[in-house]
Amino acid sequence: MHLETMFCTREGPVATLVLNRPDVLNCANEQWARDLETITGHLAAADGLRVVVLRGAGRAFCSGIDITALSRGEIAMSFFRNWESALRRLEAMDPVVVAAVQSHCIGGGLQVALACDLRIATDDARFGITAVREGIIPGMGMWRVARHAGLGRTKRLALAADVIDAPTALAWGLVDWVVAADMLDAKISEIVDRLLSTAPTSTRLTKKLTNTAFETSFAEFAEMYFEYQRQSIESPEHKAIMAEHREARKARTR
Repeated sequence: MHLETMFCTREGPVATLVLNRPDVLNCANEQWARDLETITGHLAAADGLRVVVLRGAGRAFCSGIDITALSRGEIAMSFFRNWESALRRLEAMDPVVVAAVQSHCIGGGLQVALACDLRIATDDARFGITAVREGIIPGMGMWRVARHAGLGRTKRLALAADVIDAPTALAWGLVDWVVAADMLDAKISEIVDRLLSTAPTSTRLTKKLTNTAFETSFAEFAEMYFEYQRQSIESPEHKAIMAEHREARKARTR
C-alpha cells in the first residue's frame, strides 16, 4: 500500500511500514496522521501477518510534529485524535511491531517508537519529547515514556525538554538494542527471524497480556492469563512442538 506520506510492503508474514517524508526528517502533518491511521487499520486486519517493521525513509526515523505546518495553523485537533488512534492500534494489533530507529526520534517520533513492541536503535539516534518548546503537550508520550523509563525521567524529558543519546535511551529502557548504523539491517533480520521462530498463538496472546500489565489488577490479570494459557496449550502449533519434542526424545533413547 502506498499513501501520500508513507508506504507499506509485505513479504509473507512480514510487513515493512516506511514513514516517507525524508526531506523533512519524516515529521508528521495532518495527512501523515491520517495515513498512519489508515495503514494501521489495514495491518491490524491482515491475515497471517506475524511481524511489522516500522522505519523511516532517508536518514531519520521521525522528528515529530511538522513545526512548519503547526506555525501556519495547519494542525487541528483532528491531527491529535487521528494520531493517538493510530498509535493505540499499533500497540494493540496482533503482529509484533519492531521499530528501527535512526538519527532523529524526537517528540512524536519517540511516541511512535514506544507504541511498537520492540525497538532497535542506531548509535547515532537521539530521543526526546520536546513539545513544551512549541507550547503544546507531548501527547500520550508522557503515558508511554513513564511506563518504560519511570516518572522522574519522563519529567526530565517532558518538562526540561532534554534530548538523550542512544546509550542513555538503552539504559533507561526506551530502546532494546543499540547497533552501529551499518548493522541496522542485519539486526532487524536477526530479530525478525527470532520472532518468526516462535509459536504464533502464544506470541499473540503474550503480547496481548503484557499490554494489560499496567491497566488491570493482579486478579484480573491472572484470570486472563489462565484463559490465554488454555488457548495456547490447545493451539495446533503447541501440539506440533510437543510432538517434535517427543520424537526427538525417542531418537535420543534409541
